[in-house]
Amino acid sequence: MPALEVIGLQKEFGGVTALAGVDISIETGKIAGIVGPNGSGKTTLFNVVAGVYKPTGGRVLWHGKDITGKPTYEINRRGLARTFQQAMSFSGLSVRENVQISYEHGRSHSATSQRKINWSSPDEILSFVGLDRVANELAGSMPFGNLRLLGLALALSTNPSLLLLDEPAAGLSENESEVLTNLILRLAEMEIGVCLIDHDMFFMGALCERLIVLNFGTKIAEGPPSIVLNDPSVVEVYLGIEK
Repeated sequence: MPALEVIGLQKEFGGVTALAGVDISIETGKIAGIVGPNGSGKTTLFNVVAGVYKPTGGRVLWHGKDITGKPTYEINRRGLARTFQQAMSFSGLSVRENVQISYEHGRSHSATSQRKINWSSPDEILSFVGLDRVANELAGSMPFGNLRLLGLALALSTNPSLLLLDEPAAGLSENESEVLTNLILRLAEMEIGVCLIDHDMFFMGALCERLIVLNFGTKIAEGPPSIVLNDPSVVEVYLGIEK
């Protein structure tokens, strides 16, 4: 059984359809990617799954249980965490204090969580993402690449079994993207599932076992990157080139 199942998911904002009956499934220990042009519904999909928005129709199942429209905190405590396009933190607190807050107040201690790993301390998480040497620095003074890693650390501190990463490589240098790639691969080895959105096709192709392509809120392709990225409909819609 997949960890996450999205069935016929719909979301409308006034008269605008952002999701028009999307079906996807994500397994723990696997890396899947969602791609598509701007406005195709990618972030809206994450927001509905994570409980930020209530769907207009359809269902979200987590390990077979219906979590459609449940509060964000409840979904997170079941073992599903997400990051955001913007690098978010408490800028006036240190890096360690940011992770400490999430570690103490955000993670699940209940049997409803499907967590795959239980971090022993905030410092273990900081060491994992490579921020242990800057743990005492103010988050607000961190360079952008480190803020991205801090966002990942905050999500990991809730003990997730599945991570939704929204454009995690955006704005990163080549070296920073390589560090992030290695971290995501290590998460999959630890049986933590990852589903990510990004526009960098090289980054996505190197990471993802499966790509899901959205266009105007509809899934138009799904499969291995080598097949999906050569699909004529994907080339035409995503790249604007007929093939």
